[in-house]
Amino acid sequence: MHLSRKQIAGLPARPLHTGRNATKASIDLVQVGGRAVVVKDVAGRPAPVRWWLGPWQLDRECVAYRRLEGLAGVPRLLSRLDRQAIALEFVDGPALAILRRGDLTEGFFNQLEGLVRAMHARGVAHGDLHRHDVLRGPDGAPRIVDFSTSLTAGTGWLRHLLFRQMCQADRRAVAKLRARFLGAGAAALSPPRPALYRAGHLLGRLLRPLRRKGDRPPRGTPPGSPPAGTGRR
Repeated sequence: MHLSRKQIAGLPARPLHTGRNATKASIDLVQVGGRAVVVKDVAGRPAPVRWWLGPWQLDRECVAYRRLEGLAGVPRLLSRLDRQAIALEFVDGPALAILRRGDLTEGFFNQLEGLVRAMHARGVAHGDLHRHDVLRGPDGAPRIVDFSTSLTAGTGWLRHLLFRQMCQADRRAVAKLRARFLGAGAAALSPPRPALYRAGHLLGRLLRPLRRKGDRPPRGTPPGSPPAGTGRR
């Protein structure tokens, strides 16, 4: 299926996700000829995201989806609408983020592990696999979405190192999801957090902006009290 932005303009659509922040794409469900299509679009984001970060992430995502073409459990890339948007196959199923313990079986996570191994074998590491990126498909099997943070295997020692670290992060994410839904006793020992991820977490803490002096509660204020003048709501 080849689509363009002009072709989908004015078609029936509803928002699926507005993005957690200004760097994230908006995601809409568009009806194209009676078929539901997911459109991931950064055209409405601030200029740096619209012209640089967003298209760069979509480029990475397209490369990943093409490598994974035909792999059951990964939606198909249908079209690159333009630099700022792509169209994907719609997966009709809930994300794990809205499911509860007891909603998923051991078999589901065995399938998810197999899907992640197959993904890595094709040279794609997701790198940021969490509850919002794993869906339960209409057949009850897992689906993995959102490859904007993915990395594909390539040449060079640095890329090889990054790929291995991201694969380890994927395996750790699956083990943590298994423990979350089935209990710690049902999961194998979770792989350690990759060294590069630990370094990134530490750097993020070091660079976290300090609270402004005016936001600090006066000395003697009980913990948890709101700043003066704000009141509780």
